[in-house]
This record gives sequence, structure tokens and C-alpha cells, in this order.
Amino acid sequence: MTQNRFVLLDCDGGSDDAWALLVLLKAATEQRLTLLGVTICGCGNTDLHNAAQNMYRILKASNRTEIPIYLGAAESLIPLNEPLDDDKYFHGRDGFGDILPLEEDYEIEQVVQKEHAVVAINKFCTQHSKKVTIISVGPLTNIALCYSMFGAQFANAVKDIYIMGGNHQGVGNCTRCAEFNFYSDPEAAHSVLARSVCPITILPWEPCLEDRFFICINWRLDELGRTAEKTSAAIELLNKVERAQWLPSRFKSWIPCDALVVAAFLFETAIVKKTSKWHATVDLTGHTRGQMILDHLQEVDKYPKNVQIIERLDAVVFKKIALWAVGLQDELIIINHTNGNVEK
Repeated sequence: MTQNRFVLLDCDGGSDDAWALLVLLKAATEQRLTLLGVTICGCGNTDLHNAAQNMYRILKASNRTEIPIYLGAAESLIPLNEPLDDDKYFHGRDGFGDILPLEEDYEIEQVVQKEHAVVAINKFCTQHSKKVTIISVGPLTNIALCYSMFGAQFANAVKDIYIMGGNHQGVGNCTRCAEFNFYSDPEAAHSVLARSVCPITILPWEPCLEDRFFICINWRLDELGRTAEKTSAAIELLNKVERAQWLPSRFKSWIPCDALVVAAFLFETAIVKKTSKWHATVDLTGHTRGQMILDHLQEVDKYPKNVQIIERLDAVVFKKIALWAVGLQDELIIINHTNGNVEK
């Protein structure tokens, strides 16, 4: 497996962000990558304080508190005209299901870095020019601000960006037309797609839906969860959180979107079954605000292709990755979709 990859996780502190972090921590432990830090956006699943606190909880439970956390943007570039309804906050107002007692509240300001996330992202990317992958699993506010503050210096230093967000078939999950991460800061998403010169891979909302990617929530909570919580403090915590989030919901499938894009980054040839390349932008007006727009006219001279879209993922492979990430499978053996070879 590829080693010496540098990764930054930019996130907004929900339970699927926590799973993304767990997969990256496991990969880092096996020297598949170097996790440089976790940067926090405060305009997505929850506010800046809660999002940082949730990610620190996972690092603490995993005995990995040496991984630095950086606080980033507290608000979107342009505030939403109307606040999202409570039912749009699937992860709870605190990002972790609103079930954890207040006495567990950490003095997060004492453990986060003093440096702002936007400055830290640029610093890491320029120090390791063309070697850092940014995995963004929340609103793209911090990344957009990197372009605004550092311009070409930042743009030319980034190796590539993996994004969980947007939609490629117009299916929304917080409005009729928009996916949550892009809708939470459409201007930021628009800016990142317009200004990036590095390769961008996007996992949109639709490939995560249960008619295309199905892992029964009972498998997650009862099989993986009850076995892993015996040895993993992080899973013991996430079992409580995800029971509060998933069991009252309409979903029968476990949909850890943020962890899926991390899995696609780590094991693309094994888990990704279909991709396509497009010119993509983000609509900023009207009832389609926040929707990702693809150039179906294929006017490549006018609109060069700027993103790779992940359209299909293998749920069976991700179950193996999840078991591996929580220590229930010592050796990860998966089949390469490209050539049928076994990967370890």
C-alpha cells in the first residue's frame, strides 16, 4: 500500500466525521499515511466549539491526542437567509446526538492549537508542496478562505482534494435540490470548484443512498458495535451517539458518508465501482441554491472538466474496511475492482 501520504481532514464534527477520523487513524497507525491534523468548520453539523469537542473525544478515546486540532471558520461566507429547521440537523444540535452529559464537556480551547485552521492548512500544503491531500467532509468554508487569503500560493501547493458533498442528480437532503454540506456554504463550494487547479474527487449524496449502498443499521449497531465496544472506547461512545441518531430516523441503512470518501481515497480501486468526469459548479440563486450543476452539454472548450464524481461504491468492501478500522479484522484483504487482484 502507498505510504508517506500527507492528509488533512477538514470536518464539521458529526458522527460520520468521527468515522472518517477513525479510518484515517487506523491508516496512519499502519503507516499508510501521515495525518497532519484535523481542521474544524463551524457552519455545518454543529457550531465550532461542539465540532472540535466531538473530534477531540474521538482522538482521546483512541489515545491519539497528539493529532492537532485547529479551529477554522465559525460561519459561512454569506449567512443563510433562514436557519435550518431542527429536522435538518440529523446529527443533533451538538453533532453527537444531543445525548452526552454536560460534565463531559472538555475545555476545548485548552487543547486546540492557537493557529487558525486556514493558516494551518496553507502552512502544511506549502511545507509539503504537492504532497498533501485535503479531505473535506463538511462545508468548504475553510478551503475557500485559503484561496481568498493565499491565492496561487495555496492553489499550486495542494496535491488533490477529496470532497463529500453536493449532488449530481439533483437529489437533495436538506432542500429539494441541495445536499447539506454544499447548501451550508454554497459560495464556498462554488469558489473551491472554480479556483482549484489540483484534481478534485467528489462523493455526492446520491451514491450514499440505500438503494445504491446498503449496510443494515442493525449490522452497524448490533454486530460491529457490540463486538467492537468491548475493546474500543471510541466505538463505545459512537454506539450511544449513533443509536440516538439512526434508530429514530427513517433510514434502514447505515450511511457514513464522510467515512466513505476516506475509504475511496485509501482504497479507490477496491471500493469505487464507477466514476465519471465533469465540469461542475454550484448554483447560488433561487430554489436550486446549493445544488451542484454538471455540464451535461459537454461544452469542454468552454467548461473544462474539473471534477471526478464517484457514482457507485461497494458496500461489502466498506464493511471490511469498517471492521478493520475498529480492530475487528487484523489484516484487510479486499478485491481490486480494476484488475481482480487481491489487495492487502
